[in-house]
Amino acid sequence: MGFYVRLANTEGQSGFYYPEKILTREQIIGFWEHASDDAKREIRDMALFQESKGKLLKNEELNREAKVKMVETAGNMNLVTPDRLMAGAYVTDSDTKGCVVSRKTADTLFGSWEAVGERVTLGRNTYIVRGIVEMEGQLCMIQGEKGRTYSCIRIEAPGVPLSVVRQRLAGILIEEKGWISEGDLYLGIGRLFLYLPLWFLLFLLLSRVGKMLPEMFRFAIPIMGFAGICSLLLLSLHFSDDYVPSAWSDFPFWIQLFDEKKQAFFSLLHHPLYDADFRMLGSLAGLLAAAFFVCWIVLIYGRLVIFEKSSCEIAENLQTRNH
Repeated sequence: MGFYVRLANTEGQSGFYYPEKILTREQIIGFWEHASDDAKREIRDMALFQESKGKLLKNEELNREAKVKMVETAGNMNLVTPDRLMAGAYVTDSDTKGCVVSRKTADTLFGSWEAVGERVTLGRNTYIVRGIVEMEGQLCMIQGEKGRTYSCIRIEAPGVPLSVVRQRLAGILIEEKGWISEGDLYLGIGRLFLYLPLWFLLFLLLSRVGKMLPEMFRFAIPIMGFAGICSLLLLSLHFSDDYVPSAWSDFPFWIQLFDEKKQAFFSLLHHPLYDADFRMLGSLAGLLAAAFFVCWIVLIYGRLVIFEKSSCEIAENLQTRNH
């Protein structure tokens, strides 16, 4: 369940990444100033960010330093490193003197992860540590200066299809350029894996009940099976309206949709994974492994139970015949 909980935290989140720095904080500010009320309700939050490696972060008081991955953001840092905060708080837009560092960086510079309120130096600038994030690598996050350009944007719009997000942000996002990460897609796939053991259990139970019921009551088995399948479909199938065709027999729609999502997935893997996507895909992989492991246990245990009970029934029948 831990894998699914982490995956569920990406609900409504999507990432748009470009090879060039083409996004600015001013674009985001302009959107919030001129967007309609409907657009503001649908687009809950946004964050721009840009990563650079090998930056030297120093603790001049203790004469310690660390080479870190620097992440400059414009907006909500939680969208960039979701659910990683372990102490303090993320740096807000208006805070140009604060930073967030990883636990490893805090240990390197201060000898302890309890470093909130301490000072670090990056180039000519001094920052106050506002928060600590649970990450293995060396990391420092700050709010970027005005006029800075970015190549990445993450958006939070729960319950809103990706196509609608693109329409609302048409003045910011550039179509047919870069690559994307769609959290709702991988959450939907993860939900299918979550309920996979129940599908195995359902079919095992139906096969067992079919052997136990008297012949006159076996008409109920298809009804039970239909009810179970419908219930599991209602629980496990949950995708946005982008995945619903005008008619279920629209096969070209399904072919085009599969090809589009396959290309998006391989394009995401072809590029370096950002923290939010690494956590999302890692949770999906963990959920997949856990689901198959539970299915294997259910299958083996279910077969043993069925075999043992069937053997007992055979033995009882033989004893009855002998008497």
